[in-house]
Amino acid sequence: MHDRETTQDAHGMIPPAVPQEARIGPFRAGDLVAPDGCAVDRRLFVEDSVYRLEQERIFARCWLYVGHESELQGNGAFITTTMGEDPVIVVRDLAGRLRAFLNSCSHRGAKVCRADKGVTKTFRCPYHSWTFSTEGQLISVPRQSSVYGEGFDRSLLGLREVPHVDTIGGMIFACWDPAAPPLRDYLGDMTFYLDLMLTRMEGGTEAIGGVHKWTIDVNWKIPSENFAGDHYHVPSTHGAGVEMGYRSPLTNNGYCIQTGNGHSIGSERGGAQQGKAVQTGYEDFMADMRAQLVARYGEAASAFTPIGVGTLFPNFSFLDSARFRSFRVWHPRGVDKIEVYSWCIVDKAMPAELKAAVRKQYSLAFGPGGIFEQDDGDIWQSVQDALRGHVGRQGRFNYQMGLGREAPTSQLYGPPFPGSCSDILMTEANQRAFYRHYARLMTDKEA
Repeated sequence: MHDRETTQDAHGMIPPAVPQEARIGPFRAGDLVAPDGCAVDRRLFVEDSVYRLEQERIFARCWLYVGHESELQGNGAFITTTMGEDPVIVVRDLAGRLRAFLNSCSHRGAKVCRADKGVTKTFRCPYHSWTFSTEGQLISVPRQSSVYGEGFDRSLLGLREVPHVDTIGGMIFACWDPAAPPLRDYLGDMTFYLDLMLTRMEGGTEAIGGVHKWTIDVNWKIPSENFAGDHYHVPSTHGAGVEMGYRSPLTNNGYCIQTGNGHSIGSERGGAQQGKAVQTGYEDFMADMRAQLVARYGEAASAFTPIGVGTLFPNFSFLDSARFRSFRVWHPRGVDKIEVYSWCIVDKAMPAELKAAVRKQYSLAFGPGGIFEQDDGDIWQSVQDALRGHVGRQGRFNYQMGLGREAPTSQLYGPPFPGSCSDILMTEANQRAFYRHYARLMTDKEA
């Protein structure tokens, strides 16, 4: 399941299609996802059997974003989140090592930590007070000697640990699959573009303002594929924002890049221009940022600064604009609901007054009540509403836009830029790559 597609995609080739007779739960794979990714059955977004299989074959096997290192300052710092629908604690243990555990007591299953974040030396279950260390060990059981006797072995009853935790550019990822490839192998050529986004200034990035959380009644794949590179919706869905002058009118002069394993990015050349006017002082900051990247990668790097939008398969997306960066995770909460976690990300080197301005701009555009966020949430929920009925779940969504216009990114922009790239911005090449990879994972029983 973890074979990389990067070599084939980087040469402009589509990886081998999943056999149409393979099974995705009770369905033929070919009935749900066309071999070339150009059509996706509506049942993929409403069938509970498919959703349950996703928890097993995608969320229990893929590397998932669980937080930012700047949220875990000092030993004993922790945050809580979910991996799929499994609640987890991400903690920097008392020795400084990053770990993740299932947030469920080994006695009766209650969450041992119910705070969003904090600093602690132990996690104590509120049900029966079993207490665990930041290394996951069971260290205290009330009345152990009198109620359990001498045969009770605490060493066998620690918290269930996520076997893999790793970081890249300040981002923390975790994976439940003991046989998973290393994080950088899973990300493949996407690591190159993450580097452009996360290490372009000395000191890296940090999350500011905490985590915004809200729910939307939509299947998790809809926002994931949108951020993979759906620019076609911007003039329609976000037309009011353009009229207000909050962003420039969209052109078709841009790129959509697939880097393998379902990951992709896309933007106008020169980055997503969120607004005609730039905050005083920020234009100089961006110029310095671009200059540093051009010095490292050549003049073509300016076409990818900022990166734009992107999705790391399955459910982590980002928006890197001329004003702010937003990380978000589309946590599945059932077949027709997500909980959104959203962070405002800035360069540590940014002056404090610009960080404050960027945080406001992020909230205005993509906070829970943001101009663009409300546009998207309303549309996405209307998609799910239209799929609820017997007739509405019949038929297929169409993903043919820009078909056949992909070529190696290096042909369009030169080395060292990897992946397979479309020569226009408004294409559904990234969505096709997303669903081809999705079908491979959903039909794989061996991983």
